[in-house]
Amino acid sequence: MNHTNRLRLSKLSIGLIVALAAAPAFAQNTTAALGGQVVGADGQPIAGAEVTIVHSESGTVSRVVTDANGRYNARGLRVGGPYAITANKDGSGTRSEDGVYLALDQVSEVNLSIGTQELDAITISGNAGPQIFSADKMGAGTSISRQDLDNYASVQRNLQDYARFDPRISQTDKERGEISAGGQNSRYNTVTIDGVATNDTFGLEANNLPTAKQPISVDAIQSVQVNISNYDVTQKGYTGANINAVTKSGTNAFKGSVYYVYRDENGAGDRYNRTTGGYFAAPAFEETTKGLTFGGPLMKDRLFFFASYEELNSSRGTPEFGPLGSARTNVAITPTAITGAQTIASTQYNVDIGSAETSETELTVKDALIKLDANIGDNHRASLRWSKTEQSDPIFPTFFNNAISLSSHWYSQEKTIETFVGEFFSDWNDKFSTEFKASYRDYASTPINNSDLPQIRLNFAGALPAGSPAVSSTNAGLVFGTERSRHFNDLATETWNFYAAGNLFLGDHTLKFGVDYDDNTVYNAFLQDTKGNYTFACINGAAGFYQFTAAAVTCNTATRAQNEAAVLENFRRGRPTSYQVQVGAPGFGINDGVANWDYQNLGVFLQDTWVVNDGLTLTAGVRVDRKGMGESPLFNSAAAAAPVAGALNGSTTPQNGTVVRSTGGFGLRNDVTLDGNTLFQPRFGFNYTFASDRQTQLRGGFGLFEGAAANVWLSNPYSNTGIATRIIGCGIAGFAACPTTGGLFTPDTGAQPTSFTGAIPAANVDFLSSDLRQPSVWKANIAFEHELPWWNMVAGIEYIRTQVKDGVYYRHLNLGGATRQGKDGRNLYYTPQGYNGACWNTNGSNTTSGACTGFRNRALSNASFANVLLAENTNKGYGDNLTLSLNGQFMEDFRWGLGYAYTRAKEVSPLTSSVSNSNWNSVSVFNANEEVAANSAYLVKDRFIGQLTWSHKFFGDNATTFGLFYEGRKGKPYSWIYNNDLNGDGITNDLMYIPTRFGSGDVVFRDVNASGSGADEEALFWRIANANGLNRYAGGAVERNSSFGTWTNNFDVRFSQEFPGFLEGNKVLVSLDIINVGNLLNKDWGHIDEVAFQSAGGLARSFVNYQGLDAQGRYIYGVDGQVEDYVTRQQRGESQWAAQLTLKYSF
Repeated sequence: MNHTNRLRLSKLSIGLIVALAAAPAFAQNTTAALGGQVVGADGQPIAGAEVTIVHSESGTVSRVVTDANGRYNARGLRVGGPYAITANKDGSGTRSEDGVYLALDQVSEVNLSIGTQELDAITISGNAGPQIFSADKMGAGTSISRQDLDNYASVQRNLQDYARFDPRISQTDKERGEISAGGQNSRYNTVTIDGVATNDTFGLEANNLPTAKQPISVDAIQSVQVNISNYDVTQKGYTGANINAVTKSGTNAFKGSVYYVYRDENGAGDRYNRTTGGYFAAPAFEETTKGLTFGGPLMKDRLFFFASYEELNSSRGTPEFGPLGSARTNVAITPTAITGAQTIASTQYNVDIGSAETSETELTVKDALIKLDANIGDNHRASLRWSKTEQSDPIFPTFFNNAISLSSHWYSQEKTIETFVGEFFSDWNDKFSTEFKASYRDYASTPINNSDLPQIRLNFAGALPAGSPAVSSTNAGLVFGTERSRHFNDLATETWNFYAAGNLFLGDHTLKFGVDYDDNTVYNAFLQDTKGNYTFACINGAAGFYQFTAAAVTCNTATRAQNEAAVLENFRRGRPTSYQVQVGAPGFGINDGVANWDYQNLGVFLQDTWVVNDGLTLTAGVRVDRKGMGESPLFNSAAAAAPVAGALNGSTTPQNGTVVRSTGGFGLRNDVTLDGNTLFQPRFGFNYTFASDRQTQLRGGFGLFEGAAANVWLSNPYSNTGIATRIIGCGIAGFAACPTTGGLFTPDTGAQPTSFTGAIPAANVDFLSSDLRQPSVWKANIAFEHELPWWNMVAGIEYIRTQVKDGVYYRHLNLGGATRQGKDGRNLYYTPQGYNGACWNTNGSNTTSGACTGFRNRALSNASFANVLLAENTNKGYGDNLTLSLNGQFMEDFRWGLGYAYTRAKEVSPLTSSVSNSNWNSVSVFNANEEVAANSAYLVKDRFIGQLTWSHKFFGDNATTFGLFYEGRKGKPYSWIYNNDLNGDGITNDLMYIPTRFGSGDVVFRDVNASGSGADEEALFWRIANANGLNRYAGGAVERNSSFGTWTNNFDVRFSQEFPGFLEGNKVLVSLDIINVGNLLNKDWGHIDEVAFQSAGGLARSFVNYQGLDAQGRYIYGVDGQVEDYVTRQQRGESQWAAQLTLKYSF
């Protein structure tokens, strides 16, 4: 079939049509591709013409021959250019085009006409025309060129800053570098560099990167692509977005750069104090980045190298809190107490516990990369890359307004990532090409502790010492020794990836087929208190019981000096108030508590791309992924036993009855894995190019995409089996008080006391559902783009639908049955005392003595177990995204773009944590364990962006460049919950019930102000409810995440100026980045104000305390007039302007 109409000319391309070829894009790839059609002067296809493709800078040559339809295809080409393309046919003539640039992960089409007048070539680069109008552009995404990386500001120098150029990508947390695609979970994104996953392989980090910055310098990146719904069957491992980058390669010319980046507190805006409305200076800091790049030929036209090195040094200020008399915010810990503890540790136990003196420390990150590229003849090309990142991050744990720590408690988190990547590309003939890839990645994260000691805490009570600030807590702690969570803590992952694909060109059809295989080995040791954990406090003296040298002590009323003396004497005698140590359970060793497992994924794929006619291109394919897992978690037979439900007997009112707790197990096996899970993923896409004078296209598609749950979620069942280890000790639940004779404490971590009697504390157990699958979503899009008649403008509109097939959420299996149901229909889990208003204090706390003895949440829970969590799938949740865009270019100097995205996204669980129980309780709910989809915690409902670059050479060949990026967005969603626990599940994440109207009597308002009635409290309730729009939920509970934070506007600019270098062709570049430049003009602009994150309920606000039920079963409300204010995000200056200076010498 001949498709000669494809040679229709447009105002954007005369003689040379640049669009995407009738062939699939290479997903998560490192290369570009080229295709097109060769015709004669009469417009008829020329078969058998030789097309020579030469990468001018490296001499890389590819040769292909046109088929019967005059078509040619070349794969595995270097990204960028320039390329020279020549078509030759004896008897017909020759045609060449120079200055052609190829984009990452795209198949660019160059159609050549032999025998016609030579016309100017068009460069394929980042302008609107080539990116937008593409015959095989079907899904949603954004391409980011090297020019974009150079033109726009990024203080963090990371890919996330550039991914936000897509209106659908939002930085939902700038402090942590967290991004979301269309309201999807930030952990469901992937970052790939040279086709290899660079993201956090274990899943601890919200920004999905394993280190403080991306493991490869942005100066080593050639091009970036953001994929949201790319229907190519090689796309895998994400349901949000894939940020895919390719590194630079060497050429026939020796090129390089040396650069230095600097910023400090003098280039940062003042912080905002929401309490006073005033401002204060940014904390002192200094951050420098030093780096170099260098590349060139080892053998001209054959073998090339590229290398880069970068080192980040960022000062970390001292902790905010310190002892009395220090320059920091004082905590009620005296220098005398510190000296006393140091002396006892040294003289009595012969150990050094360190000091409270802190000096400025540095976060250090070192990145190194070496890449080799080889041209093996005209038909084969190979690439080999090695990279390594080393990070050292100082950590100062346990500094609060009521506690400080000594240097023996501090540690440095050391991380190392080493990667090897090899690729081999071959054109076996004009109809068949292949690509092979293999990679290995080793990741290790280990704390380097300042000591090898138990954790020791000295708790001081009594009257505040002289000089204590009024805000200090009466009780204060001094902590030293190895931090309890670093006693046995080590993380390592090892990942192998293999990929093999072939492309078979059959006229109007291109078949892609292949296989990929991933193997991940995980070792995660996270066992607390294996070295011992002691608390020493003052215990009231009595005859034969905790006597002190100074005499009997009444701890809470004694002077601080007396209190300190008593605590220090207990430390000297080695008689703790409480002690615990984690050990292997009988028949097990402590190493059996380590999660050590492996995970494999085998994927096979097949795809056909069909050029139906001049205007229509179709792609259809399928991908199949099958999971494999090795060792299963240790089997807990007690947890697998059949459950015996508890009951509330003899209850005639909410306040009485007898509780019988559940026994047995949960009827589930805890050794379930994903082994054998298989998912069939069909995908389809289309692109229709209209036959019009101005470029116009309609594109779209649909497909199923399987992502990857964070490995830490899959690892939790290995860590929390409930049988491998146990906690023993004294002065803790289930065990007797610690002996008063002393001598229990020892600093020897290998000889901690273990001879104790008592009930073993209830264990935590994690389950995976027997039919659990990795997250997967259906995605579909439809888009229309049209070239406007003014200034190269292109307008577009696109709609994306995301439908959850397999989401993940957690249920708590050990709540027991409900003991009551509230008037609003929610299940309640308290013992009868929890419904007795007399057992609740006006501040929302409860009492457990007298008539309130027996007060307990989770009344019918199984006492043999603690937190028992089940991860399972849900098919609830979806997303709708509508995007409008307008791009244009004025002459050659100005490029600009505008975009708006409206997003609606629903999810069952935000999954904000690495811990199962935290994932369960961090979502606000009406009913515990409910499977209800509500606004996503990652939703940015409305987002506007604007981009502008201007470049001009005022002084010879030295460019002056200005880049501006604007973002305006709606604030993050949040919920309204109670201050305390309404439903008795042990978590303060209960969505608030709003009465029908004022005076309805739906709830009882408690008189917390002693005015004689609750009328004042009810009036206050409605004032707050009406002011915050909660009256729209009258007669029901407020929906989760139904309120939104304040609107934020942000402008970032980069100004760059080139100067001549010392030698001909060298350049000196000076760049100034200013982030949030509006805040520089006005301190009140550019603030990011959000509701504070709560460990229970997520982003939420409160103003009501649950105070029990009345005789009719109505909720009793205690109204707290204090509603949580917004917090201004500024831990790392997110709400302030920041300036960064870059000096670069290029040669």
